[in-house]
Amino acid sequence: MPSTSHPVGIFILGDVPPGNIVELSRKVEACGFSELWFAEDYFMLSGFSSAAMALQATDSIQVGVGAVSAVVRHPAVTAMEAATLAGAFPGRFTLGMGHGVPAWTRQMKLYPKSVLTAMRESVSAVKSLLAGETLNGEGEYFGFDEVTLTHPAPSLQVLTAVVGPKSVDLTAEIADGMMISALGGPEYVRTVSERIKKQRPDGANDFRFVTYALTSVAHRREQARAKVRAATAFYIDAMGQTLLTGAYGLNDQVAALIAEGGAAAVEEKMPDQWIDWLAIAGDPAECLSGIQNQFAAGSTSVVLCVVPSEELPAQLDIISREILPKL
Repeated sequence: MPSTSHPVGIFILGDVPPGNIVELSRKVEACGFSELWFAEDYFMLSGFSSAAMALQATDSIQVGVGAVSAVVRHPAVTAMEAATLAGAFPGRFTLGMGHGVPAWTRQMKLYPKSVLTAMRESVSAVKSLLAGETLNGEGEYFGFDEVTLTHPAPSLQVLTAVVGPKSVDLTAEIADGMMISALGGPEYVRTVSERIKKQRPDGANDFRFVTYALTSVAHRREQARAKVRAATAFYIDAMGQTLLTGAYGLNDQVAALIAEGGAAAVEEKMPDQWIDWLAIAGDPAECLSGIQNQFAAGSTSVVLCVVPSEELPAQLDIISREILPKL
């Protein structure tokens, strides 16, 4: 049975073939995980379609989309999609919304002049529509003329997937929780959870911190760490200097390595300690400790992003057998 006090989930990356979603979803639930989250990485897998398949294929596991871009769909359409799943599978679906990876939103000519304003307008509108309100008016990015959902879902939680301090502050104001990106180690989790709790003194207890973690488990720890090392370097290069690495005082080193040779230089030269801070990798005991450290830092659930994706079925077996029972 999954743990209710320390829920551990699995994150399905966009490179998983669509035809594998149903089988994988069933296996994740059968292995005893509490949550299942789907990326919407443009232009790979649809978050809503993937979640719908998973919800239909399983019995009780919590399923989330984490995260759709705030600007790719009109908020009324995002709300409609989310409310449909929430209505069909009561209490089992969670919506995550983010700014969207800049490279992808620029490809679609949708990158906003102000990501914060676009996020505020979109998330606020989605929550209002889910609550059953009728929207009118014109914002900087989105407009409404007597828009009402036929099937509202007032209990559906909306989380935001953000990284930077200003976006974290906005999340504290408008969202029901925060999705913490891969590379969000315990020190980052502690930093943002404390920041949000200071801004929500009356509502911090119900606020969710869903933490993604690049993960690989093996009895030969060197194998697991080598696999996570490449993925960690890729994400560091893609994200650059952020609070994720800044929480550990690494941003000057990150900038220097990226300038030297991008992801290849990061993978070759970053200290092993970065893996300890930014990922969960090694033998089962090490990975158990890594998960526990995330909960101790303030995570309300830890979602394992197994790399590479093709090893997910085997990883589900070892994690469910040697880690979940000990949480």
